[in-house]
Amino acid sequence: MGATSLLTSGLNFLTLIIFAFLLNVTAAAAILVVAVLIFAVLRPLKTLGVRRARALSKAQVRYASGINEAIRVAEETQVFGVADAQRRRIDVLVGKARDLLYSTQLLTKIVPNLFQSLILILVVVGLWVLHAIGGHHDTASLGAIILLLVRSARSGQQGMSTYQGLSQSLPFIERTQEAERRYAESSPVAGHVPLESVRTLALQGVSYGYRTGRPVLSDVSFKVTRGEVVGIIGPTGAGKSTLIQIMLRLRRPQQGGYLVNGALAEQFDHDDWCRRVVYVPQEPRLLHASVADNIRFDREIEMSAVEHAARLAHIHDEIIGWEKGYDTIVGPRADAVSGGQQQRLCLARALVAKPEVLILDEPTSALDPSSEALIQESLRGLKQELTLFIIAHRMSTLDICDRVMVIIDGRLVAFDTIDFLQQHNSYYRSASKIATGTGGSLP
Repeated sequence: MGATSLLTSGLNFLTLIIFAFLLNVTAAAAILVVAVLIFAVLRPLKTLGVRRARALSKAQVRYASGINEAIRVAEETQVFGVADAQRRRIDVLVGKARDLLYSTQLLTKIVPNLFQSLILILVVVGLWVLHAIGGHHDTASLGAIILLLVRSARSGQQGMSTYQGLSQSLPFIERTQEAERRYAESSPVAGHVPLESVRTLALQGVSYGYRTGRPVLSDVSFKVTRGEVVGIIGPTGAGKSTLIQIMLRLRRPQQGGYLVNGALAEQFDHDDWCRRVVYVPQEPRLLHASVADNIRFDREIEMSAVEHAARLAHIHDEIIGWEKGYDTIVGPRADAVSGGQQQRLCLARALVAKPEVLILDEPTSALDPSSEALIQESLRGLKQELTLFIIAHRMSTLDICDRVMVIIDGRLVAFDTIDFLQQHNSYYRSASKIATGTGGSLP
């Protein structure tokens, strides 16, 4: 829209100047040259407007982040009695964004109007000079020149206004383009090879980093066969979540390869992949919808399969005990369900399409013992039915695992049975002692 307006204004200005040249070459040339000079003189104001717009873009992002953070910690804010401090912090963010918005809008209005005013002054001075040195021009010709130059000044002012607006929009456009670029770089490659089944999963020398020179994962290699239950442990920030994102094909390795059945994972069809590899996040997220629709999750799935998945997740008996059963509305803005129930609903969502690989991110870390026992029972029932990867902080979650990975500082330092790790890995041994209350500290 802005580019079209700028083009239209430019063409109108050019047409009027051409007619002015036809009537009086000297006057039109002088006006055009001085107009270009005025545009150059006003350029620093345009640059200032761009800088203010860039600062406004950053301030608005900080303001939005501050509001989101305030919402997330609303309960703690009230409990600790820091509502006034929180409000003052938000007021500061609002004030900065407001001041930058006002100054940006002021520059948007001032520069084009200043341009038009200078052009009109130029027209008056130029015509006075023209009249003084060219007294032989008739009144009609002089009037035509005045009209054309005034109209050209208005077109120039409109073009300047549009140009100023577009220039100040550039920081916002650049931010959007940068977000699009990062999204495109991290988006999974869409392959076309059918994936009939997942027999093996392997990483070969995989490395990944979010910043140059600061790898999150370094030279990670392992192989897992169908039906294995694999635990993943390590200190916070060790790279466990990044490893899972690569295994889900949400990120591509920057070095090395992710192999499925001995072939690169990225070559397999995306729809086949999504049916066979599923995920349950640490924090369960429900839709504002019925229980059945939350388990379906926008997929066309029969009710019998929904109920079967709920039984596998050990949530079916509780659902049918609710007044509306599977038609009960849950999620944001609905009647609350417990954290354990939410987690088991998300587990049912993952299981409903009969996947072959299930990845769980700390499935019991925030659950009470009763809910943890139900999740553990569900996982034991799935053993040998599919390949399981479990990121765990609670060592009790690892009891069903065939092997456990130990990741420290982005490196796979051990991958073996629980008995072997208990004997030969200091991190696992210390974590076990802490979990059982027998002492010890993590290395």
